[in-house]
This record gives sequence, C-alpha cells and structure tokens, in this order.
Amino acid sequence: MFVLPTFGLGVIASPTVPPGTFDTATLENGQTNLDNTNILTFTVQPSRDISAGDSITLAGLTGSQTADGSLTLSGAGASVFGSIGSWTQSTGTLVLTVDTGQTLSTGSDTVITFNLTNPATVSSGVSGVTLDGPAGFTQASISGTFLNAVDTFNVTIRDTEANILATTPSLSAGEAGIAFATGTHDFYIYDGSAWYIYKNDTNFNDSLTFPTIEVFDNESDFINDTGADDYTIVHAKDTDRLYVWHGSLWIGYDNDATV
Repeated sequence: MFVLPTFGLGVIASPTVPPGTFDTATLENGQTNLDNTNILTFTVQPSRDISAGDSITLAGLTGSQTADGSLTLSGAGASVFGSIGSWTQSTGTLVLTVDTGQTLSTGSDTVITFNLTNPATVSSGVSGVTLDGPAGFTQASISGTFLNAVDTFNVTIRDTEANILATTPSLSAGEAGIAFATGTHDFYIYDGSAWYIYKNDTNFNDSLTFPTIEVFDNESDFINDTGADDYTIVHAKDTDRLYVWHGSLWIGYDNDATV
C-alpha cells in the first residue's frame, strides 16, 4: 500500500532584538557647600538611537532642596531634550524626553548640565543612581557620590603662636579646636589635650637669592652670543619674550598673557 509522507508545520520565530544598553552613562557632581547650587553634568550615549517622544530617566538623586517641576537643561546636548527635564524631588528622578525632531543618537556622547540645590545640612550624599531607557533597554548603574554637602566655617581664634599655645580651649566630646597664627600663617589643631601644628609650606624663604634678568632693547643684541652662563635669563623689549641660555642655544618663551 502506498502511503503519502506527512510533513510537520513549525512556527518560525521572530528575530530576537538584543536589549538596548548605554555605552556611556556618567554623572559628575559639582559644588558641595551647604545650600549652594550644584551644577551636575550628565553624559549619555545609547547603544542604539532613541527617537523623539521616548524618555530616559535618572533616579536616586535624593536629598536635594529642589522642588518638583521642570528643570532647565544646559550644555551642548540640551536641545535633544528640548532644554527641559521633569524633576521629582522625593525620588530624585529626572525624566528626559527626546524632543520633536530630535534623536538621542548612538555613536557620540550627548552632554547636558542641570542644577540642583544641595542639602541644608551636612550630608554624605547618595550613590546608587540609575539610568533607565525606553522599553527594551537595560538599566545602567551610575557610579559616584552625589549631593554630598559640607559646611564651611570661620576660624575664630586668630592670634600669635605664643598666645595660641598658652590657651586651653573648652571642647565638647568629639570636637577639636582650630586656630590660625597671624605671624606664621600656620594652623593649630587642639585635640583636647595638646596643640598640633600644621605648617604653611608656602612661607616665603628670605634666604633665597634670585638672578637678575638682563634686559635688551632688541633680540639681535644678544641672540648670537654663545658665551652666556647656563640658565642666564634675558628679556628682549622688541619681542617681549624671555630667553634662557641652555648650554648651546637660547630657548625662547612667549608672553601668552598680560596680568
């Protein structure tokens, strides 16, 4: 008996599209003083183009004093997002939507800046900031510490070294005293039992001697002189350059700026 062969029908799967990633995703913290404006710099490059209407989201920038609303974007890439981002304070989230007619392109970095107000009290800042893309993108982790805030203070003890060393500051537990010597410009730290000195390394040394710089009206007056001592320094008025004799030749230094 003749039997017709049978054939199974399979389902052809659709091609798998690999997830999008971020080839570049960095954030640079700015000013760290309490209450100050912190200019943060965000650099991003997706592995594939992100089209107009799609968004990317920075999250985890908690602790700032900046209220909910629109944030003005600056920097070379700000126009990609219409120069505006949507900010949520409680979650530290900044949503950046690609503007009409724009593309967040792969192949080159897009750089923007935005401002947040630092915390009102001392803070160690936040880490673990993340970046999400549109559907099909893998979340990126952004390394670094952001929105850390430090306090500044005035050194109220300013006196001679002798007077500083003769004092015994009254300190609470965990505190240290700091003083500035008006004569030596050194700092002194009191740890509760003794003063420790921190020398000013930039004090001018009166014992140093400096060479005299010879001044000539014209470069031609000396440029052919081969008998100068090593490291002789001269100045030519016509070129406004400095010249240093280095064994066998004059090395010229241009005047790049005026003060």
